[in-house]
Amino acid sequence: MSKDCPASGRHGSGLPGIPVLRRLGRLAWLAANRRRSLWWLLRFRRRRTLAGWMRRPEVGPQGRDAAQVRPVPGRPAPAFDLRVHNPIHWPRAAGAEVAALGPLDLLPCGVRADRVARCRDPLRLRRFHHLEDVQAFHADVAARAGDLVRLAASGVVVHVADADRRLEELLGPELYRRMTTDASAFDAGARELHSIGMRRAAMREHSSWARGPGTLPAVSVLLATRRPGLLPQALSAVACQTWPRLELVLALHGNETSFAGVEQRVAALPVPAKVVRMPGSAPLGAVLNAAVAAAGGTLLAKMDDDDRYGPDHVWDLVLAHEYSRARLVGKGMEFVYLAGANRTVHCHAGRGESWRASCLAGGTLLISRDGLHRTGGWRNEPLGVDRALIDDVLHAGAGVYRTHGAGFMLVRHGHRHTWETGEDRFLAKADRVIPGWAPGVAGLADLPRPPVARPPASPGAGTTRPAT
Repeated sequence: MSKDCPASGRHGSGLPGIPVLRRLGRLAWLAANRRRSLWWLLRFRRRRTLAGWMRRPEVGPQGRDAAQVRPVPGRPAPAFDLRVHNPIHWPRAAGAEVAALGPLDLLPCGVRADRVARCRDPLRLRRFHHLEDVQAFHADVAARAGDLVRLAASGVVVHVADADRRLEELLGPELYRRMTTDASAFDAGARELHSIGMRRAAMREHSSWARGPGTLPAVSVLLATRRPGLLPQALSAVACQTWPRLELVLALHGNETSFAGVEQRVAALPVPAKVVRMPGSAPLGAVLNAAVAAAGGTLLAKMDDDDRYGPDHVWDLVLAHEYSRARLVGKGMEFVYLAGANRTVHCHAGRGESWRASCLAGGTLLISRDGLHRTGGWRNEPLGVDRALIDDVLHAGAGVYRTHGAGFMLVRHGHRHTWETGEDRFLAKADRVIPGWAPGVAGLADLPRPPVARPPASPGAGTTRPAT
């Protein structure tokens, strides 16, 4: 018997043993990955070396994007089209995997990434927990800024791993600050709030709509109330809005003696304001239609007197109205404070940025004046006018879009809401329950806690009826 053929017969066929096969497979895997990494390294270095040679302006899919003009240093990043790069259908559920926009070998020491992103499609990239980026992945700083603003507008969470003052000049301080914040420890809620902040900065500062030659549309806030005790809080919510072209139309529903001197208080606001007085017997729909008749804005935003709003609330609605092209937009009842139980609940997580007409909060609806006219205005009814407007828009064949829920907190204080439902319903549907008043979960500042007890009031203006 040949010594090359042992008696066991394991190698009698001339094939290597199982341990040898595993070893060879391991070596082949390492060689393939090393070869792939070297190929990416050479590819990106070639791009950087040939930067400026035969470059063409980038054109979006189907010709919808205007050609991207590369900026000179010291000027903002190239503008992008909001209708192409936006967070529609943004997925809240993302894995823990971290990707890099280029070869892993080029990442700084201590920066971790699990894989290389093989494409620049935001629809796929935003499913990673976040992306790591350095200047070496791009041809130059101008091209890098253009890539990053489009990714941010689409909701992709990007971490800039190398500080670069030139990039800060192109991105702006707000977006640059958020991109240089380490996102590795963010849970789902913190990651979504971080993504929303990046979207806001990118769309407000770098979209062709925001930079266009025309001025931003004027927005009229319709605020109907019959509760004098809530008026200071409601006026403060309007005054803190950062939208540059804003006016308030305050519709006082009855209680004329209780609202004495309100004109002087409204005149001290930093935004133009009008006061409309309606008798207490008027239905809520008639009160809102009277406010619309007095409004001068192109867009109409409804706000309630008992809910809480962040300073970017109107910005969020106007941006969603622009990139969704829906007739009616709003925020969902995602964050709710239950005053009786003293709990903050997070409901319907991950359902924002979608064409959902359900669970829209009436105090967040925004529609254009022309769109409201084509829909028929507010129904002349005492209750359910918000749900009725949504139904009328859908019946007309127009779109209803739900943007993210951050920057808004629905408050259930238990005293004569137009939508009477128990707190148990919110607790049963909650994805998360937090003891006490927790405005930070909705991206709100540390606002005072809403009172538990309120004087009884007649059902009417200033409260929300949902879409369900």
